[in-house]
Amino acid sequence: MKPILLTAILAAAALSAGAASAEEWNAFSRNARLVYLVDVGGIATVGDTTSIRVARVPLQTPVGDYSHNIDEYEIRCSAKQARFLAEIEFGPDGAEVGRYPEADAAWDDIRPNSLSAYFQPIVCDGARADGPNAASIKAYIDNGRGK
Repeated sequence: MKPILLTAILAAAALSAGAASAEEWNAFSRNARLVYLVDVGGIATVGDTTSIRVARVPLQTPVGDYSHNIDEYEIRCSAKQARFLAEIEFGPDGAEVGRYPEADAAWDDIRPNSLSAYFQPIVCDGARADGPNAASIKAYIDNGRGK
């Protein structure tokens, strides 16, 4: 009986992990140099902590240049706190070239007009920016970077 229960638990965990890992990038902010996207398909909550990925995609790069950065954050919605966990850098070919974790990242209050204040409603309230989502950063870039 125990092996069957363990198998069922592992299968359920695999299904829920798979559902959370399907990329779905939603552009939520931009300036003259960058567009910011959150992976709404990858938002995952454990207890009172929600993990998210935020991409920074340059707007002024040549066609076929897939350079971008992805920042990993955690948010405590009820406490209105966020912390930066890591930055992942991707080169022109779209391959990872560097990973920069933030050791012992502290929780910070989410301040008005900060980047975390812009993605907090997406993470905590289910808000979404207008426009189509992209299945990957490559797809977003190939489709004109939201222009």
